[in-house]
Amino acid sequence: MDFTIQKAEFLKGLRLAQSIADRKSTMPMLANVLLRASGKNKLLVAATDLNVSLSAELTSDNSKDGGLTVGAKALHDIVAGLPGDNVSLRRAENNWAEIRSGKVSYRLVGMPDRDFPKIPDHREAAYETVNAGVLREMIEKTQFAVCNDETRFHLNGVLLECDGKVARMVATDGHRLAKIERKLEGAPKLAAGVIIPRKGVAEIRRILDLATECKLAIKTPYIFLGAEGITLAVKLIESQFPPYDAVIPKDHERRVVVDRLLLLDALKRAQLMSSETRGVKMTLGEGSLVLSSDNPDIGEAREELDAEVTGGAMSIGFNARYVVDFLAAMTSDQVAFELKGELDPGLLRPVSGEEYAGVVMPMRI
Repeated sequence: MDFTIQKAEFLKGLRLAQSIADRKSTMPMLANVLLRASGKNKLLVAATDLNVSLSAELTSDNSKDGGLTVGAKALHDIVAGLPGDNVSLRRAENNWAEIRSGKVSYRLVGMPDRDFPKIPDHREAAYETVNAGVLREMIEKTQFAVCNDETRFHLNGVLLECDGKVARMVATDGHRLAKIERKLEGAPKLAAGVIIPRKGVAEIRRILDLATECKLAIKTPYIFLGAEGITLAVKLIESQFPPYDAVIPKDHERRVVVDRLLLLDALKRAQLMSSETRGVKMTLGEGSLVLSSDNPDIGEAREELDAEVTGGAMSIGFNARYVVDFLAAMTSDQVAFELKGELDPGLLRPVSGEEYAGVVMPMRI
């Protein structure tokens, strides 16, 4: 194997590959990236952790066909630091990789490409073209609510539901829930929702950042995403997502409408005097919302905001970070906080324009 490739083109595949390669695995091969040159100008760059797999078809100038695997992070860091615009790489004896650019050269330990795990075959999947920007926005507004507790694997991803025209994404960690609906013409029509794992969601978002359009397909047990010559295969979580609709409050007794950015900044300030066990207290009054927090080891904070309050006075506590995450994900000027009782979940949503909702469980104060 011997090829020359533009540095920027090579990095397009290596940046994604090195984030997928699993350096913590007991299988050394999973920390590697596969390089396979074929024909005059085709280079395959692939990486997998057995759950998330990437294959990128790049344009190169090939002198000799063949394949090789090398450490994904090491190769990425080497290529990123090379001075020239072009990079040459050849397989030497004993699967060493010789890398050259201008007067700079490296030799990198490699392994045979025949030992690299098989990448899921996406060629038989039924792809549809969808808007990458809409899909990226849906991920941005739900991804932060995914559960990090590995023992609750049914919550370790984002639920995707779609009827072919409207798509819905939902994520929850048991303390909060994010739900968004968007028109997504061309999206696969699903008989039941699928759960995309947390790492897969993050890698999908990376690819969506590169494109305005993408191709999407679901062929159990994988979801496939293609854009800019790059294909991602993500193994779906085989589990049942909880009945999220039962968690979303259907009625409320009190409603607070407030400027989103003012509330966001005020919560960040109040958060300085709160902790995971001591939340921020919200007190509803006539035409005002008072935020207060205290920490015996640090001090106290209090701030009053102008707000449109209906339904009467009450006090309720929340983990400020959860509310901040929702407010940061929204774009509307004003938001509505719909509340029932001090021990009931609160529903946060834009006043207009977005089919987006955030549910936050209260804290005792």
